Amino acid sequence: MSNGCKIKLLLGLCSRRSVSTTPCAFKYNDRFTKYKREIGRGFGAKWRMANGKSHDNTSYGPLIDLPDFSYLDGRPAPLTQRQMGRLEERKQTAKKVYTLLGEIEYAKERHRKLSEEKQHEKPFPLKPKS
Repeated sequence: MSNGCKIKLLLGLCSRRSVSTTPCAFKYNDRFTKYKREIGRGFGAKWRMANGKSHDNTSYGPLIDLPDFSYLDGRPAPLTQRQMGRLEERKQTAKKVYTLLGEIEYAKERHRKLSEEKQHEKPFPLKPKS
């Protein structure tokens, strides 16, 4: 066997009776003696990415973002910890986007003012040759 990385393809065990058909790749690195597990994208991920959806069905969407149940009297269901985390993450992203857009607007305005000042600084025409 070589001294480099050895790759072993193993089939993940789903239960006692069935074996998963999706191979999981385990890389064994002799230098650090650690296993790394790499799993490829699932079936249909290429189509989902081409159509503007997430690479898997568990990233976002109504089944992920909406509550699992509702009360009969119309009260809203409490949010789960993961839903609250996703909501907070989206708020932070929106806040960052808003801040960066403000910086872009400031830079555009500053560039416009500097270019106007540069044009006004040219009152001296070229001197004719004598």
